[in-house]
Amino acid sequence: MAAAVRLFHERGFHATSMQEIADAVGLQKGSLYHYIGGKEDLLTVIMMEVIARYNRKLAEIRAMRLPVRQRLELAVREHLIGIADNLAMLTIFLRESYALGPEQQELLGAEMTRYNTMFEELYLEGVAAGELRPLDPKLVGRTVLGACNWLYRWYRPDGGRSLDDLAASVVDILLGGIAAGPSAC
Repeated sequence: MAAAVRLFHERGFHATSMQEIADAVGLQKGSLYHYIGGKEDLLTVIMMEVIARYNRKLAEIRAMRLPVRQRLELAVREHLIGIADNLAMLTIFLRESYALGPEQQELLGAEMTRYNTMFEELYLEGVAAGELRPLDPKLVGRTVLGACNWLYRWYRPDGGRSLDDLAASVVDILLGGIAAGPSAC
């Protein structure tokens, strides 16, 4: 899987051959098929591993005994850090999902829906507690998570800012727009 992640990240899913993956792990191409059914199987495993990590982490955060706003900040921060710490896997996840077959896309879609729903429910807890403004929860979730996901395109570990500082700034920018109080618009 590590070899596939490296190659899919560097070259893209479609530009990577099974022979290149076999060469990277020191196997004959035919021997590689003993372990996996094909490239799509590897891509599916990578995608499902990524979303499973995110779902586990968000479920843990939701269960914490902290104010909702603090849990939402932590959820956004962990989402960002998850991207930065696993940049190759997240790049593949965000860039290559279209390459999955319909059945795999359905499985992945269900897990992504689960993640989005948990995020929206956390936001709605904040609205109910009076900590966050009442806005369209799907739009809030898509806006916040979409902004976070774009990190894979521009984040560089050697960019001059610590990841903690960067995450704190992004959390401040994103959640400052949904905090309780009068709208700036």
